[in-house]
Amino acid sequence: MVSFVILDYNSSQLTARCVQSIRQHVPSSHYEIIIVDNGGQTGNALQLDKLAAADCRIVHCHINGGFGLGNQLGAHLAKGQYLCFLNSDVELTNDCITPLTTYLTSHPRTGCITPRQTRPDGKPARSFRHNPAIRHRIFGYRLFEKLCPHQYPSRDNMPETPFNVPQINGSFMLFPSKTFWAIGGFDTNIFLFYEEYDLGMRLRRKGFTCTVYPQATFLHCHGATIDKTQTHRNIRRELLISQIYVYRKHHTCLHALAYQSLLLLEHLFRPHHWYLLPILCRGEALSRSLRHTTWQKPEQPERA
Repeated sequence: MVSFVILDYNSSQLTARCVQSIRQHVPSSHYEIIIVDNGGQTGNALQLDKLAAADCRIVHCHINGGFGLGNQLGAHLAKGQYLCFLNSDVELTNDCITPLTTYLTSHPRTGCITPRQTRPDGKPARSFRHNPAIRHRIFGYRLFEKLCPHQYPSRDNMPETPFNVPQINGSFMLFPSKTFWAIGGFDTNIFLFYEEYDLGMRLRRKGFTCTVYPQATFLHCHGATIDKTQTHRNIRRELLISQIYVYRKHHTCLHALAYQSLLLLEHLFRPHHWYLLPILCRGEALSRSLRHTTWQKPEQPERA
């Protein structure tokens, strides 16, 4: 059985379409759905409750703990042999789950797999990323894709057969449950962004791979779940905070300092990004995260 974990933050309409696509394309006896309401508004929570059924469970959180914490909560409640984490702006267009689970069964060292991602207009979208590195920031990814295509598969002209990558996009991630828990699941210190990089690094250290299965596809309305109340500056700040944190986590102090210094140098030549310089100078990887501005405490009962 596959346990679908869908994280919702004030996007009940998108979530409803995602759930409907699962019910339409996946055999009913082969899945369960767990929707985690990540501290959304009351009206949104009421709309989510309408999706509850024998195959769908709704979990309401009083706080927005971030992408990793919300998904981790859903994973703890899951009973399936496989864990499939979906963004609420994802829709299945066919039964892509059966070929993916079949592939995982025959390839036990594959720790995480995803289908090929498509846009709402049907055009292909990038389904994976290369890991950030100093050489990549200097020369870019395209050079390495041309010079070392075996190590750096093209993101725009993907192979037609399954291939391994450093990290897959977080909008659709399918794990064998045992593998997910073997690496400890999501790092809940990360509020948003770069979770895929962190998961990919930890999978590789345990001897597992991330795989793209291009024969199967899914639809992703990219960016539809981003909190519209946050400014573009806040989103860029959160991207940088998570990037610094994860890079520090998986590299030596000297390597991380060199990478952060390169980021600082890049931003010095971009005056419209100077508001990010304090983070790069002080290296505050988590203290200025959006977690501290969106964290909502549950209402406390009045004391007698």
